[in-house]
Parts: sequence; C-alpha cells; structure tokens
Amino acid sequence: MYWVIGREAIAQYATRPRARSLVMSKQIQASVSVGAAKDRTSSKRIREAIDAYSMLLPTIVGVAIFFIIPLGISFYLSFTNARLFGDPEFIWFANYTRAFGDSVFYKAMSNTFIFSAATLLLSTVPALLLAMLLNEQLAGRAFFRAVFFIPVVASVVGVALLWRYLLNVDFGFVNYLLRIVGLEPIPWLTRPEYGLLSVILVFSWKTIGYNMVIFLAGLQGVPRQLYEAAGLDGASRWQQFLNITAPMLSPTTFFVLVTTLINCLQVFDVPLALGLTRGNTVGPADSMLTVVPLLYREGFLSQWMGYASAQAWILFVIIMVITFIQFRVSNRWVHYE
Repeated sequence: MYWVIGREAIAQYATRPRARSLVMSKQIQASVSVGAAKDRTSSKRIREAIDAYSMLLPTIVGVAIFFIIPLGISFYLSFTNARLFGDPEFIWFANYTRAFGDSVFYKAMSNTFIFSAATLLLSTVPALLLAMLLNEQLAGRAFFRAVFFIPVVASVVGVALLWRYLLNVDFGFVNYLLRIVGLEPIPWLTRPEYGLLSVILVFSWKTIGYNMVIFLAGLQGVPRQLYEAAGLDGASRWQQFLNITAPMLSPTTFFVLVTTLINCLQVFDVPLALGLTRGNTVGPADSMLTVVPLLYREGFLSQWMGYASAQAWILFVIIMVITFIQFRVSNRWVHYE
C-alpha cells in the first residue's frame, strides 16, 4: 500500500513540471499573438495615415505655396523699401509710420468703414426679408430664388459695365426713372459726393442674393411646430419673429454678419471696375477708394511693394480685431440650441 502511494506521489511530482511548461508555452504563445496583433494594428494605422496625408498633400502644398509663403513674404516686405523690381533694404517700421501719416490712407480707411457699415445694413436686412418671403408656400418661388441669386454668380466686370450704363447721368435707366417721378438726375459716377454711394448700391445688389440663400437655409431648419403652437396661443407674426425666428436664426445671422463684414472690408473688384480712371484715381477725386484698391495702386501701379505690404498688414490686424470682438459679443445674443 505504501508502495502504491509512493508511486502515485512520484507520478504527480513527475507530471508537475510538464504542466508548468505547458502553461508557460501557452502564455508565451498568447503574448506573441497579442504582440503580432498590436504590430498589425500599428502597421494598419501607419498605412491609413500615409493614405490620408497623401490625399491631403495637394491641398497642403497649395495652401503653402499660395497662402502661407506669400503671407510670410508680405510680412517681410512690409519692413523693407521693396519696389516691384530691385533689391529690398530693411527700413523697419518706416512703412507703418508712413501709412499712419498718409492722408490718402486715412481717406481709404474712412471710405472702407463707411462702405462696410452701409453695405452690411443694405445687404443683410433685405436678404432676410426676401428669405422669409421665399420661405412661404408661394407659386414660382424656385424661379425667384434663382433670379435673386444671379447677381452673385455674374461677372464683376459685366456687372460694373451694366451699372455704368444704368447710372449714366444722361441716358441711364436710374436717372430716367428719377425724371419720371419729377426728380433731378443724379451724377452717380461723376461727382465725388455720390461715388461711394454708387459702390454701396452695386455691391449690396450683388451680395443680397448670397445672404438670402444662407438665411433661407437657416429658416428651413426652424421647426414649423413652433409657429403652429405660437399661432394657437394667439401670437402675432411680429411676436413670432421676435420670439421664434430671431433666436432660432441667430447662428445664421451671426455667420452672415461676420462673412459680409469681412468681404466689405476687403472689397476690391467693384470700386476698381466701377471707378478706375486713366489717372489711376478710383472714382472722381478718389471718392470710391477703399483700402484694397489703394494696395493695388501703391504696390503695382506705383511699384511700392513694401509700403503696400505694410498697409495690407494694418488692414489684416483691423479685420482680426473686429472679428474677435464679434465673436466675444456673440455669446450675448447667439443661441445655438
């Protein structure tokens, strides 16, 4: 009996190291398989990253070549006396000092601010009214949406030529209408006091359609149930606008205000196409001159690239400050939900 017990104990002792080795081999195999899975996962992520960056590479190269590098060159030139041709020399802040003492630059800035304020009003309020009208169930509303959007896609040169004829003091259609109602014709494009007003009207006419489409998209996101519930409670259309439309449309309104104001501060094509003369003045007595046409005149016509770059960076800082203020103030009236 003791012999049997001893034999079983010896057998158990002999098989114990073999069981340990089996457990250890299984653990090693499991760790190897986990490591291989991690390697496969990491290699898959690397391949996905390479694929993603290879698809982004054309955009990155384009942004670097056409935006980042020219931005850096412009910042460098703003501290030099660079001409369109020739070797630049550092003059540090002389271009900025010259800009802040230049009466023409102050006139361009003044025109830009007046133009931006007036155009922001004339291209936003009518656009909102048109969007609310075309959001109703009206016959032919798709046609009218397309008609109001046509000026947005029209060529600036074509628009300028069209409005040159419409605003002509002798045979323009606008002055023809003024004569019909018994008013005197207005020299829109030949008198300094009307030059900037002409640019405001043309740019607003060209911008209303784009803002209308943005407002229309925002209005279609407002639930109709809110208006139905307000109507059952006896709310008037004006009360519905103040308490439903305006709060629900505030993110869209904020977007329209920011983008329209930035476009107004950077306006270039309309005043140049509408008022550039052979004497390189923009409108009669530079009445249509804004900052960006001034940059073009200083940089490419007068060939003072360094001075034009300094003016561009001043405008850039002004736009950044105004946009920052808009975002800070937006927390008080923009409701995202």
